[in-house]
Amino acid sequence: MYDRRSFLCRTALLALGAVLPGALRAQTPSAPGRLLYGLPAGATGHKLASGALDILAKQLNTEYQLEINEARESREASETVKGAPPDGATLLQVQSGSMVMHPNLYSSLNYDPLNDFTPLALLGDFPYSLTLGPAVPASVVTLTHYLDWVAENPEYRDIGFSLYGSQAHLVSLVLARNKEIALRPQPYKAVKPLVHDLHTGTLAAAVTVAGNNAVLGRGQLRSLAVTGNQRLKGWPTTPTFAEEGVNGMDIIGWYGWFAPAHLPTGIAKDLRDKIHAMQATAEFAHLQDELLLNQVDMEPADIRERMRQEIAVYGKMVQTYGISQIV
Repeated sequence: MYDRRSFLCRTALLALGAVLPGALRAQTPSAPGRLLYGLPAGATGHKLASGALDILAKQLNTEYQLEINEARESREASETVKGAPPDGATLLQVQSGSMVMHPNLYSSLNYDPLNDFTPLALLGDFPYSLTLGPAVPASVVTLTHYLDWVAENPEYRDIGFSLYGSQAHLVSLVLARNKEIALRPQPYKAVKPLVHDLHTGTLAAAVTVAGNNAVLGRGQLRSLAVTGNQRLKGWPTTPTFAEEGVNGMDIIGWYGWFAPAHLPTGIAKDLRDKIHAMQATAEFAHLQDELLLNQVDMEPADIRERMRQEIAVYGKMVQTYGISQIV
């Protein structure tokens, strides 16, 4: 039996099949393109990019090579794509913070998220998780239990997150203020050392991209709560922060693909058609499920509007929670 998503996936691929022999394949570049990603390898975003590019190459005759450029907290990757020729050969994968948090974090940002790029597609929404490592006893099974345990074991009051000024940073601050507990947010440069410290017990808890628990957790990490207004399909027993009595946690991240600004209309349409066809495959649906991502269908104007709204919302939160700007 096919569910609705499976039916729509197959319908989209059949429709695209009628087009591929002509216009789409005619515009496929002879040399592989580049997809730049500005966060370290090994975590959810890296696996998403690799999996999506593999589907594009094998099923849609469109080849891009992934390049990891994590310099300067993903800013260098964004600047590189901003300055690339608008010919569809150079694309950018972002985790949403670089588009909606960075404008509020850096006093001088060398790219404009709204005007320097052409949105192509969002590849999935994701919540953030309050993630515990083995340092926390297995008997701690709710957020209240965890906070009580921290109060009794203040040496474990550090709560890790990846990158200063990120959405995960905000989650840790909202939790600490809402529950009036002296949690001490600790920034990490990358998610792998953070997860390593969770595994070894050096760190008791962290705010992580939910999918990183599946990618890097090795079964030793557990989630007590997730951000957003609904539970994750893949974690039906894990409550939201709102269900645990924490307000202000409608903090959802996303991954997106962008091209340089002024991309010709025909090339932009060609790329979007291919990406949408890739997203319609059963393989991509499986990849999203594996990485705990929710499908997002938004047109370019809607992506820009979402970014504009999130920049404003997070700007207010940065001020409210006292995250200092980086000069």
